[in-house]
Amino acid sequence: MTIRPAAPTDHDAIARVCLLTGAQGGDATGRFGDDSSLSDVYATPYLHGPGAFCLVWDVDGEARGYVLGAADTGAFQDWFVAEWWPHVGPRHVARTAADAWLLPSAADPGRMLIPQLADYPAHLHIDLLPDQQGRGAGRALIDAACALLAERGVPGVHLVAERANRGAQAFYPRVGFRAVGWDDATVTFARTLPGDPPVAK
Repeated sequence: MTIRPAAPTDHDAIARVCLLTGAQGGDATGRFGDDSSLSDVYATPYLHGPGAFCLVWDVDGEARGYVLGAADTGAFQDWFVAEWWPHVGPRHVARTAADAWLLPSAADPGRMLIPQLADYPAHLHIDLLPDQQGRGAGRALIDAACALLAERGVPGVHLVAERANRGAQAFYPRVGFRAVGWDDATVTFARTLPGDPPVAK
């Protein structure tokens, strides 16, 4: 087991991890009109966009998890709506209730822009297949991503987690993130770089 930068050949494995963890940490297969919709919004753009990165949790040569994101959320959001989504979005047709929120939200030019962006300009997503959870992989991936961003001179990083994902809500404070915003469905967590001290459990 090791952490390494994603390669182009990891594309399908990254999309699969996104799908199999895309329902509050559970399997989202069949929830959308096609099973690539979720990864085209939340995973595979980070193999292409400006300032983006993707580190994979490699087990026997296969990506079984990842942490991915972008150093400059504003620049990445601009690229996403101007270039990425016009290219891949037409592949996806709204057929399910999940599509009815996912596809319009992908086209929203303000989707990734949180009020605290000046302090936490980077953002990330992390997903691990169930058989890799609880082994320290999540903490290792977060530490690697934060080190990478700190080396780039980024002052802070944020992420948004669904309230319904209780595992995520418990995990992020343990790895140095604190809640900085919330609504009925989500909590925004942030961490200054190189790092806030983790909250003792």
